[in-house]
Amino acid sequence: MEIKEKLLESIEKYKEEAFDLNTFLANNPEISGCEFKSCEKIIEILENNNIKIEKNFCNLQTAFKGKVIEKDSKTKGAILVEYDALEGLGHACGHSASAAISLLSVLALKENEDLINVNIDVIGTPDEELAGAKSFMADNGVFDEYDFAIMIHISNENMPCWKFLALETYEFDFKGKPAHTAASPWEGRSALDALMLMIHSFDLIRKSTRPGTIIEGYIKEGGLTTNIIPERAKGIYAIRSDSTKYLQEELMPWIFKAANASAKAMETNLEIKEVGYPFKDMKWNENGVESIREIMTELNISYNDNSKIFGSSDMGSVSHRCPAFHPSVSIGKDVALHTKEMADLMKTESAKEAILNGAKIISLFVEKVSNDRELLNKIKLEYKKN
Repeated sequence: MEIKEKLLESIEKYKEEAFDLNTFLANNPEISGCEFKSCEKIIEILENNNIKIEKNFCNLQTAFKGKVIEKDSKTKGAILVEYDALEGLGHACGHSASAAISLLSVLALKENEDLINVNIDVIGTPDEELAGAKSFMADNGVFDEYDFAIMIHISNENMPCWKFLALETYEFDFKGKPAHTAASPWEGRSALDALMLMIHSFDLIRKSTRPGTIIEGYIKEGGLTTNIIPERAKGIYAIRSDSTKYLQEELMPWIFKAANASAKAMETNLEIKEVGYPFKDMKWNENGVESIREIMTELNISYNDNSKIFGSSDMGSVSHRCPAFHPSVSIGKDVALHTKEMADLMKTESAKEAILNGAKIISLFVEKVSNDRELLNKIKLEYKKN
């Protein structure tokens, strides 16, 4: 029997464990950074299948790392697991099913470790939706030792890989001077006016930015009552670009100048705080993506191969440390992510086919890289050139 057939048999064998995990996570959603039960459940399943786990990995309470396959090989890959939910919506981004996909592929590979000629780790990566723990891990060198990293996301369409924008998020905290708006307004300095001036400057900056730039935010705090000039005003803004270099070297310095100038113009003080970790853009690896296309075709999974960008993810930061791949599998319904409808779908039969398809893609990708040294060398060479 071929390795591929054995992997597919193992996926069939362990599928109920994956389905049960998805159901558990979907019924017990935990927001970013608080995925204690989710992490514990995944670790329990992995340990029950003879996978040694390092808890509190990278000094993150809800992260872990496990040794799936240990071989005398110079090649090393990582299968990543996401399991955080959205506050108020639950698993509307499909991370319950995504976690089940990674788990199922790990169990299938573990059972066939004698036939796989690469080292494989599984890494639990919490807090994707807010802070972006993968970016923190990447900055601390976690992914530097890997020849590839892969995970699969849920979507309304199958795609061989996603493209992501670089992202940086900041809180702009203006401090002014309160005064009565009718009796002595000249004694006050409005923090809200400074924030509004900054927002207007951001609107003007937009028209002179490169294509692929997004500047969006909201007012978090803007005063207490109409008869007091606001002493405090806060805004949260996310700045995105399809180029990490452009974002860091050109756009963010311009943004900071505009913010500080607004504070100075209104005679207020400004404190700028970073929210979460910066996300980098996704480095594309055509050789790896082409192999995923071939696997999808082999599995009779029709896919959309367009080049549209899907927001931002800390997986982009991983791709700046090693070749990284982020395909998606369809939930079978034309439902958007980050909606109640998507969260509800995680609890239905629709999620099961997506979990099976995703686990097959990851498992066969690992098998392909394991046995095709020419492909692996092409992936690594392309990464170095980029």
